[in-house]
Amino acid sequence: MVRTKVFVGNLSFKTREPELSQHFESVAKVVGVNIITRGPRSLGYGFVELETEEDAKKAVAAMDKKEIDGRPINVDIAKARPEGQGETKPAGTEGAEGSPRTTQPRAPSNRRGGATRGRGGAKAANATPASPSTAPASGDANASPAPEGAKRPRTRKPRAPKKEGEGATEGQTPEAKPKRERAPRPPKAESAPKAERPPRDPQNDTRIPSETSLFVANLPFSLTNESFGKILTDSGLKYKKAHVVVKRNQKSKGFGFVEFDNQEEQKKALDALTGKKIEDRELAPKVALVSDPKAPAETKAQSPAVAASPAAAAASPAVETKTA
Repeated sequence: MVRTKVFVGNLSFKTREPELSQHFESVAKVVGVNIITRGPRSLGYGFVELETEEDAKKAVAAMDKKEIDGRPINVDIAKARPEGQGETKPAGTEGAEGSPRTTQPRAPSNRRGGATRGRGGAKAANATPASPSTAPASGDANASPAPEGAKRPRTRKPRAPKKEGEGATEGQTPEAKPKRERAPRPPKAESAPKAERPPRDPQNDTRIPSETSLFVANLPFSLTNESFGKILTDSGLKYKKAHVVVKRNQKSKGFGFVEFDNQEEQKKALDALTGKKIEDRELAPKVALVSDPKAPAETKAQSPAVAASPAAAAASPAVETKTA
């Protein structure tokens, strides 16, 4: 029994083999259906195998230009290719929508002597072969020219002679190049020593003990104005202002001042804070020193800076009055 295939082109990409077989079954007996794909996607054409040649002709007459899934299909008798190449599309269907491009079989190429893929492949394919009159690269005028398509031998150019003293002569070992010595780095400039604080002259010291302020040293560096005030409140002390002295970077210097309303509250706080430990640091309170308002102005100007004065050492806003 002779079996015949028909070519079906311009297929919709959503058309599947069972659907195509069902359409052809209404005309003739279908033996097999094959839609050509690339991966899971249809290429828009295929082949339908029918039982007889008469069925194939009948299918061409009935199904050509019939609309399937919104596209008119092209149906024609499939032509056999030379042995081992399978069926081909019929003539006149190359431009049909959904039909693949026809490709010519590639000629075998010699990767070494012929054109190669990638960069330079096209240039090698389109290059004009050297004429026989051209002398080979070796410079031998009597050498026979290389046959067309053959790879030209690679020649190595002669090296330029070395300059005098550049390399070792025959029988001598090359000398190692002397290492270039680096210039010694200049010594770092020594920073100027800090100026020492001049000793305090007790005769010109016009400071007097304050009757309302305390100087508290050895404070934990983690204390802030608020936490310092809370310690005073928790100790049952009534104070007017309290602040921790800080540096320019707002870090604590480790001491602070507390101002009270009267001398009685000052003495009470002095007794309560003496020997008190905060974060494993024993506080060291003492009466703050302030400038004597009765001292002459000239003596005040000559007096050194008041280190323990709450007015001179305050560097942060104080906590206002807290009442226990």
